[in-house]
Amino acid sequence: MKNNLYTIGKKDLFDLFSRLSVGSRVVVPYISGENFYFADFDSNKEDNIELGGIRQSEPVKSFFSHAREKVAGGDKGKPKPLILAGVKSCDLAGFYIQDSVFLGVESEDPIYTANRKNTTIISVDCTFAKETCFCIAIEGTSYPTANFDMNLSIMDNNILVEVATAKGAAIVSGYRMFFKDASTRHTEIRDSNRKAVSAEVKDFIDKRGTPDASKIKGMIKDKYNLQELWQDAASTCVECGACNLICPTCHCFLLFDESRGAHPIRNRVWDSCLYKSFARVAGGANPRKHLYERMRNRFDKKFSFFPETIGRIACTGCGRCIDACAGNIDIREVLKGLVNGKWNKPPHK
Repeated sequence: MKNNLYTIGKKDLFDLFSRLSVGSRVVVPYISGENFYFADFDSNKEDNIELGGIRQSEPVKSFFSHAREKVAGGDKGKPKPLILAGVKSCDLAGFYIQDSVFLGVESEDPIYTANRKNTTIISVDCTFAKETCFCIAIEGTSYPTANFDMNLSIMDNNILVEVATAKGAAIVSGYRMFFKDASTRHTEIRDSNRKAVSAEVKDFIDKRGTPDASKIKGMIKDKYNLQELWQDAASTCVECGACNLICPTCHCFLLFDESRGAHPIRNRVWDSCLYKSFARVAGGANPRKHLYERMRNRFDKKFSFFPETIGRIACTGCGRCIDACAGNIDIREVLKGLVNGKWNKPPHK
């Protein structure tokens, strides 16, 4: 058995979180009804902590490039080290895109870089799937395989721990009394659980007829000039931008300045390619003034630009955009429609 595999009890894990929160900000997933969300660890709310389940409502990117933040001017202060627990595979896959943008070879965003370095990521296997999950269709998995420091596989009150980096190893070595060496039996249970959840995701994919990555490849270029298809796809869009803001890979932002006395401040906020003003340039010209063009640009970026640029689709199959869309636009149906050459217009919610 590899020495990077351990087990820990649920009670001991919460005790560990409590001790880590003395010097770090520890964020964990909670459950409210059917919704999962992140919040600071509170020992008085342990009954509401849900490490398993599926991805949280908000994307993990919000901890690294904030929805609104100062990038120049004013005192931003130095944040505590962040320990982010409960991260799911679809959010981890988002790092491939976010890192390529903000940690790129040509330029590096200092704020994003500092936040990444300041964070320890404790990921968790999904313990069930939701109908909107389709990670497997786009070469993802229902369990983490990379981009984490430590991963947890839930097995009733016992948890299998996989350590992947020096950050994860430091937690184990610093609190060794909580961790026991894992056995082959533990990995067998983990693998069996993972297989069951993966089958659940695949069943949703098959029932929906969601095309896989091999069918999606190259289809944007093939259908790029079929205006009617894109107009149908955008027919119920209300340009709210929810799909962009909730997406773990969308990364576009807008800079603006404000004056506060003698201390001018430059801010950065998330932006959306579906906003009419997104592509507008000085003088008022807009190369994507029609909504269908902006919808097409969103799909082109995810399923053509990034695969050609870094070899990865910029969609993780998390399904958040499906849940968030006020126009009832289902990305799976759009993809299926592109492959088939047509689709039914979505009804208004």
